[in-house]
Amino acid sequence: MAAVGTARVRRQARLRGWRGDVLQVVAIAAFLAAWQLSGAFLNPIFISTPGAIVSSFWEILLSGVLAQAFLSSLWEMVIGLVIASIFGIGLGILMGRSRLVEKTFDPFVNFFNATPTIALLPLMEIWFGTDVRARVAFIVIICIWTLVINTLAGVHNVSRGYDDVGTAFGLGPIAKIWKVFMPAAMPYIVAGMRVALAQAAVGMILGGQEVGESGLGGLTEEYGSYFQTDHLIAAIITSTALAMMLFGALKVFQNRFFPWIAATAAERR
Repeated sequence: MAAVGTARVRRQARLRGWRGDVLQVVAIAAFLAAWQLSGAFLNPIFISTPGAIVSSFWEILLSGVLAQAFLSSLWEMVIGLVIASIFGIGLGILMGRSRLVEKTFDPFVNFFNATPTIALLPLMEIWFGTDVRARVAFIVIICIWTLVINTLAGVHNVSRGYDDVGTAFGLGPIAKIWKVFMPAAMPYIVAGMRVALAQAAVGMILGGQEVGESGLGGLTEEYGSYFQTDHLIAAIITSTALAMMLFGALKVFQNRFFPWIAATAAERR
């Protein structure tokens, strides 16, 4: 009887999942159909149709413009995120492990985290010029404080018992960071990376628009200036795809090296 009940529960779960998938497909199809029909009575300057956007996407893809902009933006985002992660996570760990370091840097972290980062973009141009260095620096500035704060919160939330176990096994301060505090704080760090990725996408677009009109940000600025709405939306969707690709890479990294994070979260639900 128990086996029959378990099988029934599994069938019901599969049925609910199947219904949910069908509803998602129907909702997306209905949205795209309504969007396409809107082209019959809306000015294409204000909103283009999916058909026109797909056509424009292939046009700029085959010309090589989109691929070049995509690779340029991808490179800048990855470099900026790597630099921000090294310094942000490193500073967060140091602040979490040393009360003196935390007291020293806490006012600066709070100040820069509260500063509207868009206001720092002209300063990046003055310091680094109007090339890739300014754009990467802006991505670093826009991401680093989130990583510092999340890492600090993660280290602060590590159980004191873990620290005591590390001491009992003769681990030194550096060994404790690598073997105790970083793994325990990793859920917070990964959460900070997710937020930083979204911020990096914003920084990539803003930097490309304002500094040298480069990458996907430069494409959106150019197409918007000439009211090429179909090309503009194609570039925006490509920017979103770039961010989603990096989100997927982060998820693969998490599942490969820290699979227990997802398992623990599933148990808590």
